[in-house]
Amino acid sequence: MFEGYNKRFKHFSPTLGCSMTFHIYFPPSPSPSHKFPVLYWLSGLTCSDENFIIKSGAQRVASSEGIALIAPDTSPRGLNVEGEADSWDFGVGAAFYLNATQEKWKNWRMYDYVVKELPKLLSENFEQLDTLRASIFGHSMGGHGALTIYLKNLDKYKSVSAFAPITNPTNCPWGQKAFSNYLGGNKSDWEDYDATCLISLYNNVLATILIDQSGKIT
Repeated sequence: MFEGYNKRFKHFSPTLGCSMTFHIYFPPSPSPSHKFPVLYWLSGLTCSDENFIIKSGAQRVASSEGIALIAPDTSPRGLNVEGEADSWDFGVGAAFYLNATQEKWKNWRMYDYVVKELPKLLSENFEQLDTLRASIFGHSMGGHGALTIYLKNLDKYKSVSAFAPITNPTNCPWGQKAFSNYLGGNKSDWEDYDATCLISLYNNVLATILIDQSGKIT
């Protein structure tokens, strides 16, 4: 695709306790020893690692700019936790890129998966990727994830962008539902995954944060 390749991989995640899939778009390489910077994409509610890769057409720009696209899944799958698939906005496909603290949802640790496990896995298995040159972006729930992950890891990412992100989940129904179940009833714990709260704590941001709230992507 655009002279590069979409490739899908599967591995067992110790962080999540299940098998996970992720996509990589490899742009055309100018030489066998060339290393590509990486751009992580975090998808929204109900999505998997396939939606963005299939629908966005972002490979055209990634190809011309020489950037590898990394698209992980949005939650653990196949754990058969009671109630995990009862609702479209909670559980499977709706992990909100946080580390759950409630025992029932202890495997829902997508924050650690995206920030720690996946970059290490990529670095160890794909010599074409330069994971030290990384940026992150996403849509809706994924925009929320991109913003909160970036703000808490300013040393790991060169830039962050978000399309129609959930920017204040502690004050919207989706966020309140997810946070109360994943993190418990103490609302001060929720603020650790709320971009509106975090921006006042991590305010030494050097990069421009790009947010587009005008459109809706389905």
